Amino acid sequence: MPSRGLFVVFVFFLLIGCARQLPPPPPPTPSLPADTRYPGEGDARDVEEEEPPRKRTVVPAPSVSPLVGGRDDAILTSPWVRDEGIEERIDWWLNYWRTRGQGSFQRSLVRMGRYEDFVVDELLARGLPLSLRHLPIIEASYYPIALSPAGAGGLWQFMPATARWLGLRVNAVVDQRFDPYAATPLAVDYLSRLHTQFGSWFLALAAYNGGPGRLERIIQEHGDGRPRDDALFLRIQDELPAETRDFIPKYLAAVRAANDPSAIGLTGYVKDPPQAFDVVTVQGAATLDVVAEVAGTTEEEVRGLNPQLLRGLTPAGESTRIRLPAGLGRTFPARFAAVPPEERVTFTEHRVVAGETLSHIARIYGVSVAGLLGANPGIAPRRLGIGTVLVIPRSDGPSARRDRDADVVGSGPPSALEANDVFHLFARGESLWMIASWYNIGVDRLLRYNELSEDAQVQPGDTLRIPPLGRQEE
Repeated sequence: MPSRGLFVVFVFFLLIGCARQLPPPPPPTPSLPADTRYPGEGDARDVEEEEPPRKRTVVPAPSVSPLVGGRDDAILTSPWVRDEGIEERIDWWLNYWRTRGQGSFQRSLVRMGRYEDFVVDELLARGLPLSLRHLPIIEASYYPIALSPAGAGGLWQFMPATARWLGLRVNAVVDQRFDPYAATPLAVDYLSRLHTQFGSWFLALAAYNGGPGRLERIIQEHGDGRPRDDALFLRIQDELPAETRDFIPKYLAAVRAANDPSAIGLTGYVKDPPQAFDVVTVQGAATLDVVAEVAGTTEEEVRGLNPQLLRGLTPAGESTRIRLPAGLGRTFPARFAAVPPEERVTFTEHRVVAGETLSHIARIYGVSVAGLLGANPGIAPRRLGIGTVLVIPRSDGPSARRDRDADVVGSGPPSALEANDVFHLFARGESLWMIASWYNIGVDRLLRYNELSEDAQVQPGDTLRIPPLGRQEE
């Protein structure tokens, strides 16, 4: 019997020792090569603000989320939103939007009103967390024609290859990344697919930002066989690009600020009303100024509802569904059918012959050189080849009149300019990033040269001065 008592005591102390033993920390691992790429994925875009702190310790999480509106939301109720590192970055972003980023965040909320109901309906249809409606705030400031320096575009910031893979049309005439009503359903499907693949919303959002192929490889190399959950994101975050590492806390901060704008000092603003429109079908090529005239509205209204039509033109040889202001769709088909096909497009074409220059062609048709450049993106004026086909805006068309009167560079990246003093006419569909890249200058320099703040909102029709030393050389 004494031996049995000693055995019980031995087992008792053995169990105590096991209970106090902590799980081993994840082994230190090297970072992925900086140039790692995967087919169909773009590189993660760099965060403009400071790089997030790198923390290797995962703090045990409490069971209650401090985020507003997290009652039934699978993202906001994750216990890991209270991780020390995530809380620190949430506070950083809230402070940023409380100070120098406040104006930008307010504009995001105002624009959000146009599309929020549609986004929510798509999320509800798939049973996804409704907090995902705030994702376009941090992706594109809810600006449908936003374009990043890396080439990601639209509310959901798809790279062209990803957009095509999802089924969106992306070419020089139509880019559905900029169409909120075409891109949103596919973006929501994509998020659902990522969540199914990775089993965690933190991981799904990281994959959305940095690419699923990249994240899958990091998990395979550094996940140590752990379950795919939100805690795994915290354990592998140091292997992720800086922007992807900061994407989850930035998203959580945006949710909190959007649900409680007073937390960042926003009061008194009014969201835009939801867009109301009719959908009609246009057969063949038609420019939007003609469509607007037939519908009885302005070209600006039609362009605003159809930002996917990059050239203000529906494609030839096919049917195109376009949106018109609500109430105008009923009479449009009959009125449009009465317009002869040759009068539906306010452009013509010119085939270059030997000895012609861009200036010479502009004089022939009574348009500005800037107008030609705007209608023919990518054309190099000093390298016009015989047989090159140019699109010529009609001299009495609104875009030609605007360019001729202003004598500025129209939409599209000019390759060379003949004037000494260069101005750029800001057109719908463009961004400051886009313009800066066309002229081989930085956005900061473009802003300084025009005495604009970093939160400046340039509107279609505004002109920008181009720094002379920054012009692109042939």
